[in-house]
Amino acid sequence: MRYLSITGFYPDEKQDDSLQFQLTIKDYELNQALAQLTESKKLEEIEPGELELTGAQILQIAELLEVDFPEGLEYFIGARAAS
Repeated sequence: MRYLSITGFYPDEKQDDSLQFQLTIKDYELNQALAQLTESKKLEEIEPGELELTGAQILQIAELLEVDFPEGLEYFIGARAAS
């Protein structure tokens, strides 16, 4: 089964590529909702890799997941295979 993971990093100009935020979503229904929100696809149709999230997407995701995202980071979402 696949699931989605959201990561956050400082912008490139900070010259610090260390991971600053990570959120793994294991709930199937939330993963499906996120897949539709970010790529307009079913979770099973999303290819491996990372997609940069827009500010508008982050706001929608924060509301959906009821999570506060730290400001000043660039966020990415990617599909992962469950181990």
